Amino acid sequence: MKDTLDIAGSTVVGQLTDIAPWEAKLILSMRLWMDGPDGQAEVWGQFARCFGTRQGRTELRQFETFLTRLVTCARRPLVRHGLSCSCIGSDEAVLRTLVSEAERGDLAEAALIASLIAPAHHAEPLALMAARVGAAMKDITRHVPQVPRQTPISSNRRLH
Repeated sequence: MKDTLDIAGSTVVGQLTDIAPWEAKLILSMRLWMDGPDGQAEVWGQFARCFGTRQGRTELRQFETFLTRLVTCARRPLVRHGLSCSCIGSDEAVLRTLVSEAERGDLAEAALIASLIAPAHHAEPLALMAARVGAAMKDITRHVPQVPRQTPISSNRRLH
């Protein structure tokens, strides 16, 4: 098995506890969504509780489209840490910075950051989607009570 230090995008650059709650929610939601149907259902629940069914579907679709486009057009496979990991990997940090800059209205900076992951012709559309995703994550963090996630007991647990 390849050591995580050798995998581009996996380098630990921070901790979830050191960033704004909505930014941590973004990273955790991305991890959940990419983890599969159970995680996607959990993310859907967050959107539905915050926005209601109709608007929640619209916002969730934007989140899903953003992640799908990001992963599809990325120059290499993007790396994420495990669901229970408190670390932030370098790919996750780039995602966080992209969405944060876009959400605060600096679309030029967000597009520049997006071009670190994807070819330049994808950067502006990614920045525009990132702005909406960031606004949704801020709303979710403000309106949805945080329920502690139960980590299943397993003999095959990942550290990262």
